[in-house]
Amino acid sequence: MTLRDAMMLAVSSLRGSFTRTLLTVLGLGVGVGAVLTVLTLGSAGETRVEQEIARLGVDKVWITAADEKHVLTPDCAARVAEETGAAACAGAYTMGFASLGDHSAAVQIAGYDTGMAAVHAPEAAEGRLFTRQDHQERRSVCIVDEALAQSLGGNVLHRRITAGGRRFLVVGVMDGMPMQAMAVGSGLMVLPLTAYADTFGEDVRELTMSVSPGQDAGRIADAALLALSADGGFRADTLEEEIDAARQVVRIFVMVLACVAAVCMLTGAIGVMNVLLVSVRERRREIGLIKALGGTGLQVGVLFLLEAAVYALLGGALGTALGAGMISVFGRWIGLDAALDARTALPVLLAACVLGAVFGVAPAMKASAMQPVDALRSE
Repeated sequence: MTLRDAMMLAVSSLRGSFTRTLLTVLGLGVGVGAVLTVLTLGSAGETRVEQEIARLGVDKVWITAADEKHVLTPDCAARVAEETGAAACAGAYTMGFASLGDHSAAVQIAGYDTGMAAVHAPEAAEGRLFTRQDHQERRSVCIVDEALAQSLGGNVLHRRITAGGRRFLVVGVMDGMPMQAMAVGSGLMVLPLTAYADTFGEDVRELTMSVSPGQDAGRIADAALLALSADGGFRADTLEEEIDAARQVVRIFVMVLACVAAVCMLTGAIGVMNVLLVSVRERRREIGLIKALGGTGLQVGVLFLLEAAVYALLGGALGTALGAGMISVFGRWIGLDAALDARTALPVLLAACVLGAVFGVAPAMKASAMQPVDALRSE
């Protein structure tokens, strides 16, 4: 019996028990699909977590004075930017009240220097952002976020808002900023740092630095502190530890789900072995005839191994299709943009084939060890 004959016999056997074959393949396919879904959605979820954390400043370094003896100035931002090569912005912030006509609101008021655009990357929904002249000429202008605009009646562009006893012309409405100094109040009002100092008379509260992709935030922070002072009068904060902790939590959660899904795939492979063991018992006469006509135990074993391999291939293909469908449906349901990737699908498909073949060894060995006389007599 050639390998081609064995393959034809294996396919014929599977076609002869179509319902049993379908259910067996479905059991393995569901396990494969579950593994693919968990791995793909887990990866997409980890990416989403990183994106959400990035909004809180994953690429930022904040520098503040460690004691009252040391004071930050607007010149400090230029100094650390020159020493580290990272964009830096000097800022100050406070809470206050802003009013426009009959509307008033408690707001966060922040002042930033010319480095605001490079570090905080605000986007103007209406109007414009600050110009260099706004900073140099200490103009009484401001930018508000959409939350504050709604609190003050909605139509605020090119109107004057009163805050800190001074009136500021609204030159822009922004969608928001990735990082705000405080998360309280009815919105955010941003001033040029020069206008902020003229109005509130406060020193620079912090320096914010933007770390480019590939740069080490810890090294940038150390270099900035060294540029500012050699006696440790300043401190730097990053979110590196928080980010690593969040990533670790997501990875653990995904691995737990992946292990559960792998058990489903293992259950499907056990189902393949169970079906083949039943098939060996049911096909004793066929095995006896093959051996009586000169077939060897190895050829009989290969026949059942081929059947196990076909089960595994069909289960893997069905599982890939099920996985792609579940990823699409569940991804939309939970709001993740995910799609099945070949780098995930191929290793899982290979693992399913190997698993199916391994669990086909026991039935194959049982069939190959059967004696022709005993097989024919049992019928």
